[in-house]
Formats: sequence, C-alpha cells, structure tokens
Amino acid sequence: MTAASYRDGVSLRNGLRAIGQSFVFHGRSTRSELTSALILIAIGEVLLFLGFHFFHPPTPLNVTVFWRRVAVEETLALLLFVPLIGLIVRRLHDVGLPAIPGLLLAAIGVAGDLDRTQVAIGLHPGVPMLPIAGQVALAVLAVALYWSPAIGRNRFGGDPRAA
Repeated sequence: MTAASYRDGVSLRNGLRAIGQSFVFHGRSTRSELTSALILIAIGEVLLFLGFHFFHPPTPLNVTVFWRRVAVEETLALLLFVPLIGLIVRRLHDVGLPAIPGLLLAAIGVAGDLDRTQVAIGLHPGVPMLPIAGQVALAVLAVALYWSPAIGRNRFGGDPRAA
C-alpha cells in the first residue's frame, strides 16, 4: 500500500489512489485520502442523481417501471460506496481502532437510509427509530474517521504520513 504524506493534501490523485485500494484491509490511511475519496464519491452521487432525476422521464407511482427504477438507482448509489469499505477500515486503523465496530456503524447508517427511501416511496411504514439510529451511527463514524491519528507506528502498521 502506498502512503500519502501531508504534502499531498486533498487531491484527485489522492482520492483515486484511495479508491483504487478499495479491498485493502490492512495498514493505515490518512484523513486527506478519506476526504479526497469522499469528494469523488459525492461527485458520482450528484451525477447519478442528475442522470436519474433530470434526464429520465418521470414515472407514475405503483408502476413496475418505477419500482425497477428505484431499485437500479439505490443499487448504483450503494455501489458508489463500496470503495469506502477498505478506506474506512484503514482509516480506523490509523486512529488505532478495530474495524468491526466502524463497519457495523456504517451498516446501520445504510440500513437507515434504505428504510427512509422505502418509506418515502410507500413500500412499507418503516422501522421505528432506524432512520434516527442510522444518522447517529453515521455521525459517530464520521467523528471516529476524522479523529486525530495515532502518531508513529501502532498495532496496525507504520504511520502513513511518514515520507
């Protein structure tokens, strides 16, 4: 795994490098890699939103095409977050935390988002407290991901900021 230094900062190169290491679950990652990857994923989400909502003809409710469209849109949106799995693991390692609690928080956040979407389109009445729990879980995860890193070597590897 290549390490980024503080000199790299938030950049396209940093984000692409982090996304390219989507399935690397060992080692550590910097906050600038996380921020760069999140910016690129946000751009992808905006393009997906524009593609589905402005360039696709509107579909009436309770039509099979509408349900397929929602399924495709949600699937593509979730696929944009796949590169974050390895990055979340490496970023939590940089802070000195194990990855499993962070991945559970991310799963709760995704479940809350899917529940809100299904309620909005009328699929079911919703799971009580899941949307709020999802937002709280994502807030806790964000704080953990941007926490000050452990300086120097820790149990997960060497400091990625050391050039």
